[in-house]
Amino acid sequence: MVMLMKKIFLLLLVTLIVGLLSQCEPKHVNTSGYYRYNAKGELERPKDYRTWVFAGTGTTPVSVDPMALFPDFQNIYIDPESYRFWKENGFYREGTIFVKELLRRGDTVSPIGKGFFQGNHYSLSATIKDTIRFPDVPGGWQYFKFTNYEAMNLNPSSPALGAACYTCHSHTAKGYGPFTELYPILLDARNYGKDNPENRNTRKGLDEDMKRFKE
Repeated sequence: MVMLMKKIFLLLLVTLIVGLLSQCEPKHVNTSGYYRYNAKGELERPKDYRTWVFAGTGTTPVSVDPMALFPDFQNIYIDPESYRFWKENGFYREGTIFVKELLRRGDTVSPIGKGFFQGNHYSLSATIKDTIRFPDVPGGWQYFKFTNYEAMNLNPSSPALGAACYTCHSHTAKGYGPFTELYPILLDARNYGKDNPENRNTRKGLDEDMKRFKE
């Protein structure tokens, strides 16, 4: 009887310890299913991101800046749930994910004139706001990259890049996180509410044109 009680006690103790340890494991908010980590804690390469909300494009052609970090185009996407949250609340929710896809420069001449036009895709990276899994990084924003130049393909997952990206992103208007100030789509949508800003019949660019005409 005594041996049975000891076994029961040990079983209860082990169950309690396992439960406490599971509560201490890092978790992340992922209610929308737009990303996931694998068993090693690496971010799995996001899928279907071109169906997300397009946040904008950065253009840093090497012909203009030979030292540009990401020549020549950077297409930015944000997951739809986080975009809706941003639009209604004016800040990024826990679990927001951005995907950045890099493109080479294409032709510089087209029927509409000379300029910079997008060519082939070649690199993929992402950033996630996850203050639970990454409490010690600025704003909880962690960075990942999937491009494998040696194998000439994309890796299925990426470890956190950490400090390698903090220096550049410390130059954002907020001092960390995404370069929101560079993407008019996000600026237009911030705190707009449940409707969408593109449904308005006004455009800030038209206001600027009117000012030029009056000058």
